[in-house]
Amino acid sequence: MTKLKNILLFTGALIISATVFNACKRYENPPQVFEEYGDNGTGLATRKVLVINIDGAAGADIKTINPPNLAALIKTGKYSFTALRDAVTTDGGSIASMLTGVSSAKHKIADDTYIPHNGGDDDHSAITNYPSVFSRMLDVRPEFKTVTITTDAALNKYVIHSDHRILNATDALVKDSAVNILQNNSARMVFVDFRDVKTAGKSGGFAADAPAYKAAIEKTDGYVGEMVAALKKRKDYAKEDWLIIVTTNRGGDETNPKPGFLICSNPNFKEKGVSKEGFNTMHFKGTSAFATVNNDNGLYNAGADKDFTVQLQIKSDVGNYYPGFFSKSTGVSGGTTTGWTMMQAGAEYAVIFGGSANGGTGKNQINGTAVFDGKWHTITLTVKLSNGVRTATLYTDGLQVATGDVTGAKDLSTINPLTIGHKNIDGSSNLDFYAADIEYFNVALDAATVKDNIALKDVTKHPNYANLIGYWPLDDGGGAVINNAAPTGYNFLMKGSGTWDALGNDIPGSRNPQNITDGTLSVIATAADVTALTFYWLKVPVISSWELDGVSWISNFEIEFIK
Repeated sequence: MTKLKNILLFTGALIISATVFNACKRYENPPQVFEEYGDNGTGLATRKVLVINIDGAAGADIKTINPPNLAALIKTGKYSFTALRDAVTTDGGSIASMLTGVSSAKHKIADDTYIPHNGGDDDHSAITNYPSVFSRMLDVRPEFKTVTITTDAALNKYVIHSDHRILNATDALVKDSAVNILQNNSARMVFVDFRDVKTAGKSGGFAADAPAYKAAIEKTDGYVGEMVAALKKRKDYAKEDWLIIVTTNRGGDETNPKPGFLICSNPNFKEKGVSKEGFNTMHFKGTSAFATVNNDNGLYNAGADKDFTVQLQIKSDVGNYYPGFFSKSTGVSGGTTTGWTMMQAGAEYAVIFGGSANGGTGKNQINGTAVFDGKWHTITLTVKLSNGVRTATLYTDGLQVATGDVTGAKDLSTINPLTIGHKNIDGSSNLDFYAADIEYFNVALDAATVKDNIALKDVTKHPNYANLIGYWPLDDGGGAVINNAAPTGYNFLMKGSGTWDALGNDIPGSRNPQNITDGTLSVIATAADVTALTFYWLKVPVISSWELDGVSWISNFEIEFIK
């Protein structure tokens, strides 16, 4: 299983596939081992999890300072100093991502009240509830007791489903409570939250050589050492199998967020740093894998007279019929549609236009060429109004392949969002494709410009860069946000299920090959992984409807710890 495009495999006996995975390649693993929960008379050690959150500690600074107790955990750990931060950088939003297993794009908690709300991005849609890891545990493994310890009253209230909540006044008291719990409590999961590092960074700067910040990291590291020592003194420690996760909800603070870190330690683990390797893109597969720009303030509405260009790299070798894959439309029902939809028709692609909701004509389909052949191709659509005639032109790999008069559609505007991924067309079949380097210009590029720039590796060098109002590289590798890298525009937010696949150097022409040092594994660690890793280690059955974004990527190393 060494092909770079393989996705992460959950090999725990009761783990069901989650959604929106981080990019992760498979290791060659032994046959699956079907273990019982806990000991149950089998002689197998009872698995337990200790999660330690160090608010504000940046990954690069932890690496530079190299505090001794974290360094000791790394010696028997899998770790990253470049954990991807959540789009929301508040304590409440980022800690909620850690404890729900989904990004803020889903849980909608944006501030320290821990109350979800849509805000400006999606202010009219219903809010889906994403319960915490403690609530999930109570539902599916109620016998697994949990403990939380923090100085934050709002967090203490948020984790109401924890079996034992402890609210302390200081980090030192949090440590004392944690030491006591770890010596005497039978909980399966203990969550400990420290805040002094962030406080020190806010007062004196977040830098490895900032005295107060560095001292706070070193002091908190001492707390970690005391907790690990207490854990090892447990009466039944020899019969237990602990996963220690030390991480941060966010490096830096709300105004200066930085990448974090994540350490997973167990005596059986061999030391290994994990990181992003090669090209890591979203796999849009099925009928529920898609991402949307929820509120673009009309930026991507084409209206009745706006010129525009959309271009994207795509790859698929599946000859499905009629799923839309990139659109700003209502979808298509018979001859009724409003907006534009790029669709697959077997091996070929086409674009459908219509203005049914705005007094224009219905379905007007312009056919492209065969591109669904397992290779990367560039698809370009331009729409231009000239002398009262609006013309759509299609290009495949820089060559013009079709044109059509779409004047009759009139107004292409719709409240439906710009969407990458599945769009329904008359009950269309599954979609199965990759995309990269999506570009949206507010002008219609001419044929020469299209041809000369299809494989442009630096979009800032594009002659029409000033007209670029959306550029999505689609190389994020984790989480539920597809980031916009253009000077203006908006992010895509994942709405359904999907996986981030590591494709290595299987890349479109607009990309440069990368120096892949590992060759077998690509991991983009995120805060949401904490929940997924906890469920994996405790063998808590994950239900697909939970739509977890986090990934239990330590499953790639089962050869080390499943005997």
